[in-house]
Amino acid sequence: MSKLIELAYKKHKTWLNIVKSFGCPDNITEDIVQEMYIYLIRYEREGKDLWYGDEINYYYVFKQLRGIYVQYLRASSKIKKVSLDEIQEQFQEIDPLEYEEQYEKFINSYLKVADDLHWYDKKVFEFIAKGTSVAELSRNTKIGYYSLYNTYNTVKDKLKDELL
Repeated sequence: MSKLIELAYKKHKTWLNIVKSFGCPDNITEDIVQEMYIYLIRYEREGKDLWYGDEINYYYVFKQLRGIYVQYLRASSKIKKVSLDEIQEQFQEIDPLEYEEQYEKFINSYLKVADDLHWYDKKVFEFIAKGTSVAELSRNTKIGYYSLYNTYNTVKDKLKDELL
């Protein structure tokens, strides 16, 4: 382990307290500090100077911790949290027989729309829907990226219009 990381680790509790001072929950605090260590290792390998005399650059570490915490806040604001009670209420309202009938109806509608598609459109949609990326499919088939992308979106939009 490098001297920089050893010195940073000696102040581990200080870094935890800094992150807690931002208002970060305890279960996330340790993760943010560990992420900061990863940044330190990466920047040291790139040859960046993280020293302030014989000490680690405290300001740099503070800014890293703050930046990682802000990234966490942005990411968590995009995630909608749903309580378990809400989910259970929704499932209690569904009649299993009615659900099965709706599912069968949906599948039959999908198959009808899929049968009306051109074979090329159907194959492109199936490959991409199964997880093949558009870029990978383009490289393997030598078909233009935008051609595949537009075909996939056209089929997807058609399915949405017909089924929903």
